[in-house]
Amino acid sequence: MKERYIREILAAFPYPIVAFFSKLRTDECFDPGPLRLKYILSTGETIARFLGTVTLCECRDYLERHPDSPPPPHLTADFSARFSRPAWGTWMHFTREGLRWLSEADAEITMPEMAGLYFKKGGGEAEPAAALGKLLTIRNGLNHEKIQAFRPSDYRELCEETCAHLESVLEAMEFLLNYELVFINQIEVNKKRKAPPLFLHRLSMLMGSSDAFPGDRKQMNEFMDSRSIFLLNVEARKHLNLTPLLVYESAAGKAPDIFFFNGFDKPDAVEYSACNHGGGFVSGNSDQAGDIALEIGNILSLFSAKPMGGETHG
Repeated sequence: MKERYIREILAAFPYPIVAFFSKLRTDECFDPGPLRLKYILSTGETIARFLGTVTLCECRDYLERHPDSPPPPHLTADFSARFSRPAWGTWMHFTREGLRWLSEADAEITMPEMAGLYFKKGGGEAEPAAALGKLLTIRNGLNHEKIQAFRPSDYRELCEETCAHLESVLEAMEFLLNYELVFINQIEVNKKRKAPPLFLHRLSMLMGSSDAFPGDRKQMNEFMDSRSIFLLNVEARKHLNLTPLLVYESAAGKAPDIFFFNGFDKPDAVEYSACNHGGGFVSGNSDQAGDIALEIGNILSLFSAKPMGGETHG
């Protein structure tokens, strides 16, 4: 992978992905070994999780706009059980089946390039999805006993193989440079007499490797949801709310961070894991607890016709 493109990734890819990928650029991770292997695989898993998050939110929005167009059984089968304890393979399943359904429905989505990551134009699995699958297979094949027996040459070969798979995925995701991931801090309404209102959105830009998220201002003719994380297609003027599968939390974790949805056991105990240094938190400890429970319940009802308070599988 070209060094220039690596710099572009570190500067402008969504923070949740860069937070893991940037570790590979540290001195500690340059040499083949357990730490480098860990962050190669962690970056692959984070990409799968991010794509799954976007796809499920696209499907949620489509279902809310088209309540008479139920998702297919391949997506809804065992949804509650899968969703309550999502793993790397779960996110890939949601992405594959969700994108297939949205494509068949001819749905207009915020990030249409995602389909090319999973499907060839003539049919069949695309190389990026296959590479993610190979990374998952390698990760699942590792155990403590196997790693304990590794020699330096084993780490060198495995790091070369996994890095090649990861780079092929990242190269196919260059389109992410055309999108923005933002957190809506506040919305101000500006209204003049005999003129339609304008909505000034105060944003934090969640791109790059630094958690000192720069601010921005966007004035729009319509308003987005406040205190939420959005994926913006600026050119097409489309936006997708990723909450509650991706949230900004400033108090409940060990430190302010961006957090991924990580499953749940009960309505007031939705689990989140940090992208960087925030550790994790349970939604009941957050001032967003009520909103999170409502939104997770809505997703469950859309995909499985089962309220959040019902039986779950873990």
